[in-house]
Amino acid sequence: MPRNLLTHPLFRADHLGACIPDDLHAVSACLPLWEHNIGYEEGDPFVLEKLQAAYPRFRFHPIVQKLCDELLNEENRRGLPFASARCANRAVEYVRNAGAGQTKLVPLGENSACGVVVAKKDFPLLKQYWQHAGENVSSRVAERILAGTPALATETEARTSVRKRVADVNDTVSPNVLLFPSGMAAIACAWRAVSAIRPGRTCQFGFPYVDTLKIQQRFPAASCEFLPIGNDADIVRLEQLCQTSPPVSIFCEVPTNPLLETPDLQRLRRIADQYDILLVVDDTLAACGNLQLLRYADLLVTSLTKYFSGYGNVLAGSLVVNPHAKHSETLRRAIKDDFEETLSDPDVEVLAANCQDLTERTAKINNNTQQVVEYLLNHPAVASVFHPSIADSNYNSLKSAAGGYGGLLSIVLNDARNSTPNVFDALEICKGPNLGTHFTLCCPYTLLAHYEELDFAESCGVSRWLLRISIGVEPVEDLISRFDRALAHGTCSTT
Repeated sequence: MPRNLLTHPLFRADHLGACIPDDLHAVSACLPLWEHNIGYEEGDPFVLEKLQAAYPRFRFHPIVQKLCDELLNEENRRGLPFASARCANRAVEYVRNAGAGQTKLVPLGENSACGVVVAKKDFPLLKQYWQHAGENVSSRVAERILAGTPALATETEARTSVRKRVADVNDTVSPNVLLFPSGMAAIACAWRAVSAIRPGRTCQFGFPYVDTLKIQQRFPAASCEFLPIGNDADIVRLEQLCQTSPPVSIFCEVPTNPLLETPDLQRLRRIADQYDILLVVDDTLAACGNLQLLRYADLLVTSLTKYFSGYGNVLAGSLVVNPHAKHSETLRRAIKDDFEETLSDPDVEVLAANCQDLTERTAKINNNTQQVVEYLLNHPAVASVFHPSIADSNYNSLKSAAGGYGGLLSIVLNDARNSTPNVFDALEICKGPNLGTHFTLCCPYTLLAHYEELDFAESCGVSRWLLRISIGVEPVEDLISRFDRALAHGTCSTT
């Protein structure tokens, strides 16, 4: 029987590298101690050799690695498999634009998947594209390729049902929904669509998930104005920018990752309308159904890996076109020229099964998180708590009638440098990257997402000692007890 992570979480030192969840196709692995997270980032062989899984855009799933070793890698060349020949060609364009030399495309049997092989010295550039764009072969697809079995993306009943569920959550209809093999693939498609009809500089408003910003900075022809705080002062800066040189599009997250702050989306929409700017909104962290954002966005993107799936064993993303937006038809045409079904049938089958309890699961997570936030706000070892329920008028103005505040929160401890490693190590909850799972999960987010740019993150108000916590459906009294035991290892405030 698979391990029940609600009652038996993976958090001890001897759990290092275990799949989270206990599933061959898990999208996370346990990094139970602070030193393990540093070791992961620094390539410590002791840590890396223990990994039975990993977040698939950051490290290769063992099955994907096996595919690379058997079908793509050569003595002085390395390769990666992408979801289609079109995706592979975009990877080639990226690495060549970044200065790579000779590249080679490698068809992978009867599948639409296609490998890209580059010189060993250029492999870090190829891996960059793999991480940023998310147009990758999943572990299920790799498993089928290695077995000589086609992994297709066809119009199955499961695919139709997932599209409808995404549409229902966003109060729209299925023809406005497109599915992708990851949330980043959806964002990359949105970037290509707005760039196709409006070439030029984008604006990232607010501190985003790391790869959303990298797409706008590193993709061929990319140029980005970054307003990292996303507050009223940055809106004033944006208005000033628009008076002289307006961006072609604005990208924002609602709420942001990892500080869970909500930009003034209504004001951003007014600015977008006034200066004819396209607005792309990522609502992943709101959790499905808590907010109704499509009416403000030209394009709405969501990582379905997170709350929509909820079980941590499949990657997927969605892009929803606002049918009432001024440029909806132009955007549809641009997306149609670019889009192909690349979320595989085996992955969409798992996604369709996982999302069946979405409404009930989200409601339970909302309720649990609210109680945990109230507990943490009053704990003497906690310096700061970040969650949309804390005096966030912008979030409240966007909340649906039955919506809550989501399951993600972040904390910074008192005497963070000394307290955080001890508290993290003592936490009796699953520890690894990912969020939105039905089991509670914690990671040192800044350490994992910005290890090479910690000073930059802190200049944007994101502490290197921040802990990001995704609350699950466990009995809330049990969760609070686990936090209470861990926080006893922290430094209490004297004020």
